[in-house]
Amino acid sequence: MLAKHRVKIGEKHISAWWFIIGTALVAFVIYVSTMQLVINGLTNPFTTDVGEIQNALPRWGTLHFTGYPQYTFLGSIFVTVVGWLGLAPAAAASLYSAVWGAVAIALLVWVMIALDVPTHLAVIPALLFGLSGSMWMDASIAELHTMTMALTFGTLLTAVRFGRDGKTSDMYWLAFLSGQGLAHQRAFAFMGLGILLLVIHQWRQLLDWKRLLIVIGLMGLGPLSYIYLPIRAWMGADWTFSSPGTWAGFKALILDTKADRIVSVPSSMAEMMARTREILRLLNDDWPQPVWLFGLLGLCLPGRTWQERLGLTFVWLPYLILSLVIWEGRVSDALLAVKIPIIAMSAIGLAFWAQWARQRLPFLGYVTLAALVVFGAYLFAVKRPMVLAITRDESAYGLIELAAAIPPAEDSRSQTLMALWGDDFWPVAYAQTYEGYYPALKVVHHDHDFAAIIANGDHLLTFSRTFYQRSLEWWQDVLGGAVYLTSVSPEIVEIQMEPTLIAATEDHLLDLGNGIAIHDAELVWVDDKTLHLAVEWQALQDDLGDYSIAVHLVAQDPPTGAHDILTQADRNHPVAGWYPSSLWQEGELVSDHFLLEVPEGGAPVAVRVGMYQALADGSFANSEWLSLPVQPH
Repeated sequence: MLAKHRVKIGEKHISAWWFIIGTALVAFVIYVSTMQLVINGLTNPFTTDVGEIQNALPRWGTLHFTGYPQYTFLGSIFVTVVGWLGLAPAAAASLYSAVWGAVAIALLVWVMIALDVPTHLAVIPALLFGLSGSMWMDASIAELHTMTMALTFGTLLTAVRFGRDGKTSDMYWLAFLSGQGLAHQRAFAFMGLGILLLVIHQWRQLLDWKRLLIVIGLMGLGPLSYIYLPIRAWMGADWTFSSPGTWAGFKALILDTKADRIVSVPSSMAEMMARTREILRLLNDDWPQPVWLFGLLGLCLPGRTWQERLGLTFVWLPYLILSLVIWEGRVSDALLAVKIPIIAMSAIGLAFWAQWARQRLPFLGYVTLAALVVFGAYLFAVKRPMVLAITRDESAYGLIELAAAIPPAEDSRSQTLMALWGDDFWPVAYAQTYEGYYPALKVVHHDHDFAAIIANGDHLLTFSRTFYQRSLEWWQDVLGGAVYLTSVSPEIVEIQMEPTLIAATEDHLLDLGNGIAIHDAELVWVDDKTLHLAVEWQALQDDLGDYSIAVHLVAQDPPTGAHDILTQADRNHPVAGWYPSSLWQEGELVSDHFLLEVPEGGAPVAVRVGMYQALADGSFANSEWLSLPVQPH
């Protein structure tokens, strides 16, 4: 019990509870100071699932495999309650992680105390773990790994206590937390051997069949939580991953551990060494290598039974082995998560070293503690900017503003914007639901019937960058026929099943001399530094060649050389580079949009637009040029 752990300060004896709570509060304040406040827009291994979580929790939705029902259920309650207090869902989801992070740090201190580390020596190593790069990052963003670590430390704590005292209540807590941990994340099982070594000598406790049934029942509460997923689907939740309301979808969520997609055994010694170097680098991103190695070595210090020393070692060692086979050819979120227990156990080892030094010589103990404090200051100074670089990023609003700039359709038909599930769809959907953007726009992800959307009379739009993953050929396959592209605003492409045609003999601004004309063009200022050029091309004939687009902002018209070109927005093909002119038919109108940034100190006089072809000898065949004067702004 913690009641016997008291620290003497002056004439007073302070309960260990104050140190545990105080450490958690310090960690919580640190995490809150760096937590992400807005919807995520970064494509970063740390933030792989953040946008999904920021959307799912306030909607009482469900997440990707394996569903994480405890995390989503408790998180939805939390985000809803703090939302009543005025906190935006994105910030509330980050705060949820910070709370779990603080709980994890408190439990880590408690684990060290249970392992006979003096209370005041447990505080600093626990905070050092809290300041490690991965833990700090995960506690500042909407991620589930801080809950994972809280369950990890809770399970370790009850295992140590049960292994030492054999109390039935600790056995029951161990069963309950183990079941919750396994249901929460399957990788939790890799600490199983270490936990077993800590408690195996208490096996006689399970000879009582009543206790055994209670243990099985408590462990079964974790898997039972999965009933939340189909319940939410049946209730009509508007944010569900896969189809948890069907037996096939529900089973897939439970059983899909992603192992077939992320586990790959090294095929050679060279590959093994390459992976080892990468894992060492990732661990070094948390703590310098000498420190975490020294900490892991500390787990073997005398002062505890061989069984405890071996058990603590096998809590972290399987994760190191696992990290060598979790491989997607890149640094992934799974790889970043699986290394966290290694640093956590190293923190316990540092506490053992501080205790060992104090027992040998009190002065040496103070020196060790001072060194740990200095290391903590170093971590704070180095890791805080790293965390803030991600949590203070607002790049999602670049995409959101593109969607917000979509003008209403001239024919008053509805517009549907398709954004790829992930870092495109998540911020766009969040901004519409929780920040009031584009209320008239329908937002869908890529798993929809697009032919039905068009048949229903909607304009089908998408971001131009969608075509990097969903090519023109993909759209043709999905829609079952020819596809025609045009642009409705910068970086926004409309997918059509019928082209927009007018008579090729109608008036136009300029015949480019290559079978294509500029039917219309408009140049306007967007702000003090940005010009928006809208161009409407017209095919004057069939069987056109492929032409690239030239758009130049010039300081002299016509320019006398490259020095007169202030900036350009050339593209390989029209419509943001995705619709070759060789696919056009006679009379087809194709719109294009360009944004031009005026460089600092630039004095633009015109924007010149035309087409060109690269010839075999390396030269260029240019079309006629249209010049549009830049009006004073």
